[in-house]
Order: sequence, then structure tokens, then C-alpha cells
Amino acid sequence: MKYNTSDTIVALATPMGAGALAVVRLSGAQALSITNQCVHKPIPAEPRRVHFRHFLNANQELLDQVVVTFFQAPASYTGEDVVEISAHNNPLIVRGIIEETLRHGARVAEPGEFTYRAFLNGKMDLTQAEAVAEVIAARTRQSLTHSLRHLTGVLRDRILAIKQDVVNYLSLLEINLDFSDEEIEALPREELARRLDTTIERLRQLMHTYSYGKLLEEGIRILFMGRPNVGKSSLLNRLVGEERAIVSDIPGTTRDYIEAQAQLDGLLIRAVDTAGVRQTPDAIEALGIERTLRQAEQADVVAAVFEAPAPPQDDDQVLKSRLLTWQAEQRHAVVLLNKVDRGEHGAWATFLKDLSYPVVRISAKTGKGMDAFREALLGVFERERALEHEDVVVTSERHRDALQRALEALEGARQGIAAGFSDEFLAADIRSALSALGEIVGETTPQDLLNHIFANFCIGK
Repeated sequence: MKYNTSDTIVALATPMGAGALAVVRLSGAQALSITNQCVHKPIPAEPRRVHFRHFLNANQELLDQVVVTFFQAPASYTGEDVVEISAHNNPLIVRGIIEETLRHGARVAEPGEFTYRAFLNGKMDLTQAEAVAEVIAARTRQSLTHSLRHLTGVLRDRILAIKQDVVNYLSLLEINLDFSDEEIEALPREELARRLDTTIERLRQLMHTYSYGKLLEEGIRILFMGRPNVGKSSLLNRLVGEERAIVSDIPGTTRDYIEAQAQLDGLLIRAVDTAGVRQTPDAIEALGIERTLRQAEQADVVAAVFEAPAPPQDDDQVLKSRLLTWQAEQRHAVVLLNKVDRGEHGAWATFLKDLSYPVVRISAKTGKGMDAFREALLGVFERERALEHEDVVVTSERHRDALQRALEALEGARQGIAAGFSDEFLAADIRSALSALGEIVGETTPQDLLNHIFANFCIGK
């Protein structure tokens, strides 16, 4: 996608559908003149003044009574002249307003084009532009908090501070190169190595926050597994606080997987109810079990459910074997002994002794043990949650990848010093680090990547 930034663009800036108010936004050099061709009385070029007007259709008939606000460049969201038209939120009215602006020379904005223009005009850097989409999409309190921090520029400031240090290293190295014949050394190698170590550690600390940032963006995917009729669906409904999964005494009721979402201490929980794992001649049920096993490979944590009142069965042994494998692979799981309101068979203590996972005795029927289950889930991610109060948390895989490339380049320079490489080789690594850091804030980001980032925005933002 290639944006034509010389056009004046228009789009609905508020959600579609019926409601109290809708805001139609125009941005570009002709924003005010196009608007003035659509209202019964011209809007003066007085920035940040609110004007009541009649918006007219092509036949000069009243389309709606609107409130118009003009924002003069560069003091606007996009850095261009911007007009915002507040109207009654009726789809017929909104469509009519947009059609009239198009008739007078505007074009419909592409996804993210308003924010793209703000980026081009220096109103925000690329991390802040991405934060606009993050704020809109945030589904939990913690995710929103860190998205708003990015919007204020804390990530940009951290990256630029690191980048300035790297620029200084490169500048001093180039002085060494320029005066190599005179044997002048602006920055001794021992000092450069010490400074590089400091910057490398700062990058590592920043990248370390991505484990928590990923939880913020993607949530915790919890997969309920167990043989049929052990109460997986009932436990999922308890966890999310609503009836999402079908509960039945008939084994094999859940043939596929069902996903529901909830919040747990500010984190998004994506709970997945799956088909019961057992040997079955039913081809459809077998397909659901196969999908369950594939889902398990993608889960952040497995909730392995067993039926406490009954003795362990062959199908329980199948799940236990899986848990032992995952335990060796250091994957996350929580063991749930369900239906403890009806007692607990004495064989379970021996059956579970090989597992080091937390065991929670629980009742989906009464709610007993649910708090302990939630605490066990949060305990699984205790290391990641310890980063909750960090000022800057990396939540974007794009940022993480760029930081990784910058880190590897600086580590290459550090190894080059130890190996006695010439300043030319060190400078090449440091330039690579600068390029990677510049990608994060949008200074050296390829156009196709910019297009991809903004194409994922909604139209009107």
C-alpha cells in the first residue's frame, strides 16, 4: 500500500452503528475548504473554535445539524489542517456527510493513514504510532497502562538514549580512523569495551521485559485437558465467570475446543475447553482429541483435570504420561483434582507423586479451590509478573527482533575488540546496531514495513 499524502482524506473516527454522536475527520490542505462547500455558512480559519452549522446535501437540503472544529497545521493530530465534524450517529447521516466531502474533492482514508501522516509530520515517532493501535486494542488494565506509557514516549526515550550512546562510540571510532596515521586514539579500546558492556547490559534488560510484554499482548492461554466428564467445561465456566462451555453428564460432549476470555489480576486469560482425551471408536470425537493434543503444544499452561472421587483410570495414565514429558521439557501445568465435594480416592496420592506440578483440590460445583487455582496460575508466571512495575516494557515482537539485532551487533563489536580486530570492523558492527535501533523509532524503517504496520490500523485512525 502506498499513501498519497498530498490528498485530503476523510473517514469516520468513531465506531460505526447507531448512537449519540459520530465524528467525521478530514485531514489535508483542502480540509477546511471542502467542509465550507458543504455547510450553510463558511467556517472561519480560526483554530480550535467550535461552530454550529447545517450540513447540506447535493440538493442544498439539510442533512444534519453538526458541530465543526478546525485544527490548523501544525497544531493538529496529523500535523496538517484537520476538520472534525460531530454529527448524530445515524449511518445514513454519516454516509451522507462522507459522500458530500468526497464529491468536493476528498478521498476515503486508508487504514491508519491519519496516524501515518502524524508520523511523517513528526507529531510522533513509530513507537508512539504503534501505541495508538495498542491503546485501542488493549483488553486489560495492565495492557492499557503500558500502551499509554508507550504513547507518551517512554519507550522512544529509552531507545534514543541507548542510540545516542552508540552514536558516540561510532563518532570516536571514526576519529580514530581519520587520525590513524598520527596514532591518535580518541577512545582507547579498553574504555570502548567497558562502555559497550554497559550498553549491552541495558539492551539485555530491555529485552528481558518482553516475556511479560508478550503476556500483556497475547494473554495467558490455558488449556483444560482430561478424560471425558471430569468437569473441564464446568471449571472453565467457573474461571471465566460465565456459561461458555456446554456442561453434560454424557462423556464426549465437547467434540472440538471452546475458547473464552477473562481477566486475572490485570492479565488476559484465554481459557480453552477441549475434547476429553481417551481411546474412542467415534471418528468425530477422535478428530477433536487430535486437535486437543495440537492445542496443548501451543498452550502457555495446561490445566490437567482428574476426577478425585474415582480411582485413576487408563485414560488418566495417558494424560499423566504427557505431563511427565512436559515436566521434563519444563513446560507449565497445574494439576486439578476436581469434584472433591464428593471425596477423594486414596490412590491419587501415589498416582501423582511423580509430578512436581502444583496440585489443587477443587470443586467446579461448589467453587471450592478456585482461589487456589487462580493463585497457582499466577504463580506459574511469577517471574514475568515481577516486571509489572517496569517503566518500559517491550510488548512488540518487531521491537524485540530489532533489539536482538542491535544486541548481536554490539556483542560482535565487543568480541572484535577481544580478538584485536581493526576499527573498521568494529565500526561496521556498531553501524548495524544503529540501523536496528533506528528501525524501532522509525528513522531507518523500510517503507514496506511501515506500510504493513499502518495497514493493520482501523480506518479513521
